[in-house]
Amino acid sequence: MKARPKHIAPWVFCTHRGQPYIDEDGFASAFNSLWQRFMARALEKTKLKERFQEKDLRKKTASDIDLDHARALLGHTTTTRRHYRLRGERVKPAK
Repeated sequence: MKARPKHIAPWVFCTHRGQPYIDEDGFASAFNSLWQRFMARALEKTKLKERFQEKDLRKKTASDIDLDHARALLGHTTTTRRHYRLRGERVKPAK
């Protein structure tokens, strides 16, 4: 599966017109069916073995980059390590 070019819209999931699925009232019309179709396609066409929720993307992103970058990206200073990091930090042992 190919990612959509960033210049179309700044949202991960957007309509064919480049608008976000969430409206001003916080209602996400058709997002659930979009997500189900996306997951079915991802399981079929990639090496993905099990389903995940869209909220898991945030944790995955925070775990794959260094802690300072994750804190800046997520907008957190104290909760990033405790709530969003899935992997432990690599440290050098003290001598």
